[in-house]
Amino acid sequence: MFIVMRLISALVNPIDDCDEVYNFYEPLHKLMYGNGFQTWEYSPLFALRSYAYIILHWLPISLIPSSCKLIAFYTLRICLAIICSTCEAFFFRAIDKQLNSSIARNYALLSIFNVALFRSSSAFINNSFSMYTVLFAYTCWFSNALSLSVFFIAFGSLFGWIYVAALGIPIAVDICFRRQRYMDFIKWSIISGLILLIPLCLIDSYYYGKLIITPLNHIRYNLFSKHGPTLYGTEPWIYYIINGLLNFNIIYPLAIIGIILTPLIDLVFDRRYIQTGKVAIPYTMIVSSIVIWMSLLWMQPHKEDRFVFPIYPLIILSASISIDQTENLIPRLVRLIKMRRNSVLFVRRLFLYSIIIFHGLISISRAFAIFDGYSAPIRLLTHSNTTEIFEKSFDKHLNICIGKDWYRFPSHFVLPEKSQLLFLRSAFKGQLPKAYSSLKNATRLTDKHFNDENKEEIDRY
Repeated sequence: MFIVMRLISALVNPIDDCDEVYNFYEPLHKLMYGNGFQTWEYSPLFALRSYAYIILHWLPISLIPSSCKLIAFYTLRICLAIICSTCEAFFFRAIDKQLNSSIARNYALLSIFNVALFRSSSAFINNSFSMYTVLFAYTCWFSNALSLSVFFIAFGSLFGWIYVAALGIPIAVDICFRRQRYMDFIKWSIISGLILLIPLCLIDSYYYGKLIITPLNHIRYNLFSKHGPTLYGTEPWIYYIINGLLNFNIIYPLAIIGIILTPLIDLVFDRRYIQTGKVAIPYTMIVSSIVIWMSLLWMQPHKEDRFVFPIYPLIILSASISIDQTENLIPRLVRLIKMRRNSVLFVRRLFLYSIIIFHGLISISRAFAIFDGYSAPIRLLTHSNTTEIFEKSFDKHLNICIGKDWYRFPSHFVLPEKSQLLFLRSAFKGQLPKAYSSLKNATRLTDKHFNDENKEEIDRY
C-alpha cells in the first residue's frame, strides 16, 4: 500500500512550494535541456544551493530527450515516490522488529493515508530528501546498523539540508553514552563525511567555478547574515500547531500526548519492557528527536510547512505508540468501571478503528481539497502541450507571460519544447528568478543583478 499511495501522489499531487520549482526543477531543466531559471541562491556570489543534489536527480532521467520533458517530469516524481515507499517499508519492518507488531500496524495504517506524507513523498525538494535519509537512518538504528545510521544522517545533512544533523543527536548520544562506543562514532562520522563531502565539493566547485562548500554557505547566510530568511516572512509561534493539525488532524494531539505521557505510562505499568530495553530506549529517542527538531523550528521567526518534512514519519510513529499505550490501558480502565471482560476487545477495536477512519477521511478530504484548489497551473500547462496554438507554433519559439502569479509556475518541464516563461511587472516588488545564460559556463557566471536582500531587479521583466 505504501507504493500505491506514493505513486498516486507522484501523478496527481500539485507542486506546493515555488522553492521546489525555482530552486530544484529549474536548475535541473537547465542542466538537462540548456534553459531554466536561476535564483540568487545559485549565483556564485552566494552559492547556497548544491548542484550535487541536482545531479543525483538528473541521473535517473538523463536519457529522456527534450521532446519528452513531461515524461521526464513524471518519471522523476515516480522515482521519488518509489524511494519514499521503500524507505517507509523498511521503517515499518524495523518498527515491527524493535517495538512491536501493534505499533507497526498503527504506523502503517496512519502513514498510508496521511496527507502530510502524501504531499511530501514525491516532492523534488531537499526537505523531502532529508525525510528519506532520516527514515533510513532511524531504520538502521532500530536494526542496530549503527554505522549506516550515521552515514544516512550525514547524507541528508550534506546533500539535503544541513540542519538535519540535529536529528542525529539522539543517535550520537545513544552510541557514545549508552553503548560507550564514542570512538566508533567518531570513526564512522569521519569516514561518512569524507565519502560524501569530497564528491559534493568537487561537483559544486566545478559548477560554480571556484572552491565551494555549500552547506557552510547555507549556515553562514541563515545564522550570521544581517537579514537572513526573515526577509521572506515571519509567523507567530502558533504556526506549527495549526500546521500540525491541518496535516495530521486527530493524530497530532495524540503524538504530543505520547511525547508527554507515554514514558510515564511505561514506567508505571510496563517496567519489564524498560528493563529489557525493548520499548523505553527507542521511544525516548523518538521523543527527543521530535522535541529537538520542533524546538529549533520554533526558535526561528521564519516558518514554513516544508521545514517539518524530515520528522513527518516520527510524528506518526509517536502517535502510533500513544495509541498502542492507550489500548494497553483499556483493560485496566474496564476493570475499574467493572465492565464485562468481553467488552474489552470491542472497546479496543472501537478506539483504534475510530482514530484510523477519522484520520483517513480527514486526510483524504484535505488531499482532494489541495488538488482541487491548487492543481490548475500544472493541469493547464500540461494540457497546453496538445492545444492547437502550440501545435501551430511548433517551429517557432513561443513566449508565455505571467505576472503576480509567478510563484504558481510549475517549471519548464511542463511547457512545450520551444517555449519559455517571461515575467510581466506586477504588484510584486521582490526579487524574481532570472533566466540562466545560454553560455556553456552559465552556472559559473557572476551576475551583479542578484542580491540577498529580496530587492526587486528590473532586468527580470
